[in-house]
Amino acid sequence: MNFQFSYFVEVIPKVARHLDITLQLTLTAAIIALIFGTVLAVIRYYKIPIFYQLASIYIFIMRGTPVVVQLYFFYFGLATASNIVREMQPVTAVAIVMSLNISAFMSESMRGALLSVDDGQKQAGYALGMSHALVIRRIVLPQAFRIALPALFNDIINLIKMSSLAFMLGILDVMGAAKVEGSQTFRYFEIYAAVMLIYLAVIAFCSFIHKYLEKKYSRAYG
Repeated sequence: MNFQFSYFVEVIPKVARHLDITLQLTLTAAIIALIFGTVLAVIRYYKIPIFYQLASIYIFIMRGTPVVVQLYFFYFGLATASNIVREMQPVTAVAIVMSLNISAFMSESMRGALLSVDDGQKQAGYALGMSHALVIRRIVLPQAFRIALPALFNDIINLIKMSSLAFMLGILDVMGAAKVEGSQTFRYFEIYAAVMLIYLAVIAFCSFIHKYLEKKYSRAYG
C-alpha cells in the first residue's frame, strides 16, 4: 500500500484532536510522581527505618516489572478484590499506574541529586540555626531539583510515551483515536506516521521547556 501524503495531512488533526487526554494524563501523573518520588528519595537518602525498606521494595517492583503488566494487574487484577478499583474510571486508573511507575524512577533521579549536594552547605544551614526540615526544604531540595532536572525531564518524556498505553483500557487519547481511524480506513502507515509526528512535537516542546529551565537555573546559581 502506497503512502498517501494527502491522507497523512488529513488524519493529523483527527488524531491530534484527542491530544488533550494525553496531556491531561501526562501532567497529572507527572505532578503526583514528582511529589511521591521526592518523598521516596528523602526516605532513602536519610535511610528512615522501616520506610527505607518498604521504599526499596516498592522501587524494585516498579522498576523491575513492565508497566503494561502493572496496568493490567491494577485495573483487572485488583478489581476482583476491590470495589474502588472495579468502579474506577479508566483514565483515573491509567494516571495512577503511570504515577506509581514513574515515581520509582524519579525517586532514583532525586536520590542521586540529593547525594551530590555538598555537605558543607547543610552544615552551614545548621550553624545558622536552621532545623533539619528547614535545611532540607531551603537548601537541599532546591539544589537537588536543579541537579536532577535533566534526569527528571527524561522521566517526563518516558511518561509522555507511556501515556500511549491508555488506549488499552479503551481511552480515546491519541493512540485510541488512531486505532479507531485505522479500523475504518486501514491506512495504518499514514495514521501511525501521524501519531509519531504528534508525539515528537510534544516531546520537542518538552525539551524546549527543559532547556529554558536549565538556562534559568544556571543563571540563578552561576
